[in-house]
Amino acid sequence: MNTTTVPKKERTCADRVNEHWKERQEDLKDPEYEALGFDYVAPNTFEYQKQGYWRWQFSYGGPSDELRGFVNEHGELHKLEYWFLDWFDSASINVLQRLPHPEATDAWAMMEEMIGGRAHD
Repeated sequence: MNTTTVPKKERTCADRVNEHWKERQEDLKDPEYEALGFDYVAPNTFEYQKQGYWRWQFSYGGPSDELRGFVNEHGELHKLEYWFLDWFDSASINVLQRLPHPEATDAWAMMEEMIGGRAHD
């Protein structure tokens, strides 16, 4: 009897981004949680990246994940994205400003506070 082993298809970042964002939100609820860093990524730092953004980086390597906060000309946060990246693949989701339920992490407020603290440096 011959058997054929079918290789298991690797899940893409698009397949995994929502579950990783849910896990990261749990981390953000912990006041002791420490992310890797917070910095500003200037426009054109990366190929095809025209707009600058504030990056709150949680992990690095394969995989890595981060929040990207985009501000308007008044320095106000107007868009927030969660990015999941893993070796030549990436996916993002928009983080809603309104919380779906009271137990959710308010990533918008956390990011606004971090950006506000840096804007005065």
